[in-house]
Amino acid sequence: MESDKRYFIEGLFVIVLSVALAFFFAWLAHAGNKDDVTYRIHFAESVSGLELGDPVRFLGVEVGLVKSMAIKPDDPNRVEVDVQLRKDTPIKTDTTATLNFKGITGSFFIELSGGSPNAKTLVAATPPGQVPEIPAVRSTIDILMEQLPKVVTKFSAIADQVPKVVSKFSAIEDQTKKVVTNIGEVTNKVKKNPSLLLRRPKADDEGKKK
Repeated sequence: MESDKRYFIEGLFVIVLSVALAFFFAWLAHAGNKDDVTYRIHFAESVSGLELGDPVRFLGVEVGLVKSMAIKPDDPNRVEVDVQLRKDTPIKTDTTATLNFKGITGSFFIELSGGSPNAKTLVAATPPGQVPEIPAVRSTIDILMEQLPKVVTKFSAIADQVPKVVSKFSAIEDQTKKVVTNIGEVTNKVKKNPSLLLRRPKADDEGKKK
Protein backbone atom coordinates (compact mmCIF):
# COMPACT_ATOMS: atom_id res chain seq x y z
CA MET A 1 0.00 0.00 0.00
CA GLU A 2 2.77 2.40 0.91
CA SER A 3 4.48 1.61 -2.42
CA ASP A 4 1.28 2.33 -4.38
CA LYS A 5 0.80 5.57 -2.46
CA ARG A 6 4.37 6.62 -3.26
CA TYR A 7 3.92 5.90 -6.99
CA PHE A 8 0.67 7.87 -6.96
CA ILE A 9 2.32 10.88 -5.38
CA GLU A 10 5.25 10.72 -7.80
CA GLY A 11 2.92 10.47 -10.78
CA LEU A 12 0.81 13.35 -9.54
CA PHE A 13 3.95 15.43 -9.05
CA VAL A 14 5.08 14.74 -12.62
CA ILE A 15 1.66 15.73 -13.99
CA VAL A 16 1.53 18.96 -11.99
CA LEU A 17 5.08 19.84 -13.00
CA SER A 18 4.31 19.18 -16.70
CA VAL A 19 1.21 21.40 -16.58
CA ALA A 20 3.16 24.14 -14.79
CA LEU A 21 5.92 24.01 -17.40
CA ALA A 22 3.37 24.19 -20.21
CA PHE A 23 1.78 27.29 -18.70
CA PHE A 24 5.21 28.81 -18.13
CA PHE A 25 6.30 28.34 -21.75
CA ALA A 26 2.95 29.67 -22.99
CA TRP A 27 3.35 32.74 -20.80
CA LEU A 28 6.95 33.17 -21.95
CA ALA A 29 5.94 32.97 -25.62
CA HIS A 30 3.15 35.49 -25.07
CA ALA A 31 5.49 37.81 -23.19
CA GLY A 32 8.05 37.56 -25.98
CA ASN A 33 5.50 38.42 -28.69
CA LYS A 34 3.58 41.23 -26.98
CA ASP A 35 5.78 43.86 -28.66
CA ASP A 36 5.51 42.34 -32.15
CA VAL A 37 4.08 44.59 -34.86
CA THR A 38 1.44 43.57 -37.39
CA TYR A 39 2.01 44.68 -40.99
CA ARG A 40 -0.22 44.15 -44.03
CA ILE A 41 0.83 43.12 -47.54
CA HIS A 42 -1.42 43.02 -50.61
CA PHE A 43 -0.29 40.51 -53.24
CA ALA A 44 -1.66 40.84 -56.79
CA GLU A 45 -0.82 37.19 -57.51
CA SER A 46 -1.63 33.73 -56.21
CA VAL A 47 -0.23 32.89 -52.78
CA SER A 48 -0.77 29.17 -53.27
CA GLY A 49 1.97 27.44 -51.28
CA LEU A 50 1.99 30.08 -48.53
CA GLU A 51 0.51 28.95 -45.22
CA LEU A 52 -0.25 30.43 -41.82
CA GLY A 53 2.82 30.36 -39.61
CA ASP A 54 5.22 30.36 -42.56
CA PRO A 55 8.34 32.47 -41.98
CA VAL A 56 8.88 36.06 -42.98
CA ARG A 57 12.52 36.88 -43.67
CA PHE A 58 14.40 40.14 -44.05
CA LEU A 59 17.39 39.60 -46.35
CA GLY A 60 17.35 35.94 -45.35
CA VAL A 61 17.03 36.56 -41.59
CA GLU A 62 13.80 35.28 -40.04
CA VAL A 63 11.97 38.21 -38.43
CA GLY A 64 8.39 37.01 -38.09
CA LEU A 65 5.62 34.84 -39.45
CA VAL A 66 2.43 34.87 -41.51
CA LYS A 67 -0.50 35.69 -39.23
CA SER A 68 -3.54 35.66 -41.55
CA MET A 69 -4.55 35.52 -45.23
CA ALA A 70 -7.75 36.59 -46.96
CA ILE A 71 -9.07 37.96 -50.24
CA LYS A 72 -9.21 41.75 -50.07
CA PRO A 73 -12.90 42.64 -49.61
CA ASP A 74 -12.98 45.49 -52.12
CA ASP A 75 -10.61 43.91 -54.67
CA PRO A 76 -10.97 40.19 -55.49
CA ASN A 77 -7.72 40.30 -57.49
CA ARG A 78 -5.62 40.90 -54.39
CA VAL A 79 -4.74 38.74 -51.40
CA GLU A 80 -4.48 40.48 -48.04
CA VAL A 81 -1.72 38.96 -45.91
CA ASP A 82 -1.03 40.10 -42.36
CA VAL A 83 2.41 39.33 -40.95
CA GLN A 84 3.65 39.59 -37.39
CA LEU A 85 7.19 40.95 -37.15
CA ARG A 86 9.56 41.66 -34.31
CA LYS A 87 9.41 45.24 -33.11
CA ASP A 88 13.08 45.84 -33.88
CA THR A 89 12.74 44.84 -37.55
CA PRO A 90 13.83 47.90 -39.62
CA ILE A 91 10.74 48.22 -41.82
CA LYS A 92 11.04 51.52 -43.69
CA THR A 93 8.68 53.30 -46.07
CA ASP A 94 10.65 51.92 -49.04
CA THR A 95 10.85 48.32 -47.80
CA THR A 96 9.19 45.84 -50.17
CA ALA A 97 7.85 42.29 -49.90
CA THR A 98 7.93 39.44 -52.39
CA LEU A 99 7.11 35.72 -52.49
CA ASN A 100 10.11 33.40 -52.66
CA PHE A 101 10.41 29.65 -53.08
CA LYS A 102 11.22 27.61 -49.99
CA GLY A 103 13.68 25.16 -51.59
CA ILE A 104 12.15 22.87 -54.24
CA THR A 105 9.07 21.91 -52.22
CA GLY A 106 6.75 24.30 -54.07
CA SER A 107 5.98 26.24 -50.88
CA PHE A 108 6.63 29.96 -50.37
CA PHE A 109 7.89 32.31 -47.72
CA ILE A 110 7.76 36.10 -47.66
CA GLU A 111 11.03 37.92 -48.27
CA LEU A 112 11.47 41.56 -47.22
CA SER A 113 14.18 43.77 -48.67
CA GLY A 114 15.15 47.38 -49.23
CA GLY A 115 14.85 50.32 -46.94
CA SER A 116 17.26 53.24 -47.14
CA PRO A 117 18.91 54.33 -43.87
CA ASN A 118 17.45 57.84 -44.04
CA ALA A 119 13.87 56.75 -44.77
CA LYS A 120 11.22 56.98 -42.06
CA THR A 121 10.01 53.83 -40.38
CA LEU A 122 6.74 52.56 -41.83
CA VAL A 123 5.10 52.57 -38.40
CA ALA A 124 5.96 56.24 -37.87
CA ALA A 125 4.66 57.16 -41.34
CA THR A 126 1.34 55.32 -40.88
CA PRO A 127 -1.62 57.29 -39.44
CA PRO A 128 -2.80 56.12 -36.00
CA GLY A 129 -5.38 53.36 -36.09
CA GLN A 130 -4.22 52.01 -39.47
CA VAL A 131 -2.21 48.85 -40.16
CA PRO A 132 1.20 49.66 -41.72
CA GLU A 133 1.25 48.32 -45.28
CA ILE A 134 4.39 46.99 -46.94
CA PRO A 135 4.29 47.30 -50.77
CA ALA A 136 4.48 43.99 -52.62
CA VAL A 137 6.75 43.33 -55.60
CA ARG A 138 5.90 40.63 -58.12
CA SER A 139 7.73 37.38 -57.58
CA THR A 140 10.16 35.96 -60.12
CA ILE A 141 7.96 32.91 -60.66
CA ASP A 142 4.96 35.13 -61.47
CA ILE A 143 6.99 37.07 -64.06
CA LEU A 144 8.27 33.81 -65.59
CA MET A 145 4.75 32.40 -65.82
CA GLU A 146 3.59 35.57 -67.60
CA GLN A 147 6.46 35.34 -70.10
CA LEU A 148 6.04 31.60 -70.65
CA PRO A 149 3.51 31.85 -73.55
CA LYS A 150 5.82 34.25 -75.41
CA VAL A 151 8.78 31.94 -74.88
CA VAL A 152 6.77 28.95 -76.11
CA THR A 153 5.72 30.91 -79.22
CA LYS A 154 9.35 31.79 -79.98
CA PHE A 155 10.46 28.20 -79.54
CA SER A 156 7.64 27.07 -81.83
CA ALA A 157 8.79 29.52 -84.50
CA ILE A 158 12.36 28.25 -84.16
CA ALA A 159 11.13 24.66 -84.37
CA ASP A 160 9.29 25.49 -87.61
CA GLN A 161 12.53 26.80 -89.13
CA VAL A 162 14.55 23.72 -88.17
CA PRO A 163 13.35 21.54 -91.12
CA LYS A 164 14.27 24.32 -93.58
CA VAL A 165 17.73 24.70 -92.07
CA VAL A 166 18.23 20.93 -92.08
CA SER A 167 17.11 20.83 -95.73
CA LYS A 168 19.67 23.49 -96.67
CA PHE A 169 22.41 21.63 -94.83
CA SER A 170 21.36 18.44 -96.62
CA ALA A 171 21.66 20.20 -100.01
CA ILE A 172 25.12 21.51 -99.07
CA GLU A 173 26.09 18.03 -97.90
CA ASP A 174 24.97 16.54 -101.24
CA GLN A 175 27.03 19.08 -103.18
CA THR A 176 30.03 18.42 -100.96
CA LYS A 177 29.72 14.69 -101.56
CA LYS A 178 29.66 15.28 -105.33
CA VAL A 179 32.78 17.47 -105.18
CA VAL A 180 34.61 14.92 -103.03
CA THR A 181 33.56 12.14 -105.40
CA ASN A 182 34.85 14.07 -108.43
CA ILE A 183 38.13 14.80 -106.68
CA GLY A 184 38.41 11.15 -105.81
CA GLU A 185 37.84 10.11 -109.42
CA VAL A 186 40.46 12.56 -110.70
CA THR A 187 42.93 11.41 -108.06
CA ASN A 188 42.43 7.77 -109.06
CA LYS A 189 42.99 8.62 -112.73
CA VAL A 190 46.21 10.46 -111.92
CA LYS A 191 47.42 7.58 -109.80
CA LYS A 192 46.83 5.18 -112.72
CA ASN A 193 48.34 7.52 -115.30
CA PRO A 194 50.67 10.20 -113.80
CA SER A 195 51.43 11.49 -117.28
CA LEU A 196 48.07 13.21 -117.24
CA LEU A 197 49.65 15.91 -115.06
CA LEU A 198 52.07 16.73 -117.90
CA ARG A 199 49.41 17.17 -120.53
CA ARG A 200 48.44 20.68 -121.57
CA PRO A 201 44.80 21.64 -122.05
CA LYS A 202 43.42 21.09 -125.53
CA ALA A 203 42.81 24.80 -125.94
CA ASP A 204 46.54 25.49 -125.50
CA ASP A 205 47.41 22.79 -128.06
CA GLU A 206 45.06 24.26 -130.63
CA GLY A 207 46.50 27.71 -130.01
CA LYS A 208 50.00 26.43 -130.74
CA LYS A 209 48.86 24.78 -133.97
CA LYS A 210 47.50 28.08 -135.16
